[in-house]
Amino acid sequence: MKTKFNLYLLAAVSSILFVSCNPDSIADEDNPYETEQGLDKKEITDQDLG
Repeated sequence: MKTKFNLYLLAAVSSILFVSCNPDSIADEDNPYETEQGLDKKEITDQDLG
């Protein structure tokens, strides 16, 4: 009975560690701060500032 409990405990801990340390997650692919569009400072006028 104790061996069965230990095996279930080991399986639970190892699955939690595998999921939390897995680098293949959707959040890693989505970087909200990286943009492809640049800003040309020459095109900014006084009217754009407000």
